[in-house]
Amino acid sequence: MLDAALAELGAKGYSAFSLTSVADAAGTTRPAIYRRWNDKDELIVDAVAHLAATDPPETTGDHFVDLVNEVDDFRHCIQAAGALPLAGVMLGDSVDPAVRAAYVERVVTPRRTRIRAILDAAVAAGDLPANADLDVATTFITGSWYSYRVADRNAPADWPRRVATLIWNACGGTPPANLAGVGRRRGRRR
Repeated sequence: MLDAALAELGAKGYSAFSLTSVADAAGTTRPAIYRRWNDKDELIVDAVAHLAATDPPETTGDHFVDLVNEVDDFRHCIQAAGALPLAGVMLGDSVDPAVRAAYVERVVTPRRTRIRAILDAAVAAGDLPANADLDVATTFITGSWYSYRVADRNAPADWPRRVATLIWNACGGTPPANLAGVGRRRGRRR
């Protein structure tokens, strides 16, 4: 059902998302969906969380490359599921607070935790200074994507590398000189 929900979200977007279509694609019924989820918001949050949690990028030990790969994975997940409208919905006043809390807990927090762990490891290794503002840096990374989309623009193909470079510089680090090949989707953990 989660895969069917992701396909429906990607094909039709949030506003045209249909539980009937999800049930048909999953070979089940709407009542079966309602036995597991109270409404479409809960199903969509679970589906997007499932996508975001599946096979996060491998860590390489090169903190800059790890950051680029994590940013690239974010881009992949938000595009693959058509999940961008869901982020906007979660900001609305009409969203059930429990659904919003589940979205933050299952989608936002794991991603930010992985990004923060990469930046913390970079500080521990001396790649970034100890006084780097990692709290703000962590929010800037995904916020850049949303800014492009709100302006109805596509982020450039090399956006993961560029945003990682910007964050690295802003935190007081020096990105690697040779960035060839950095920013392409790498192997993912199984």
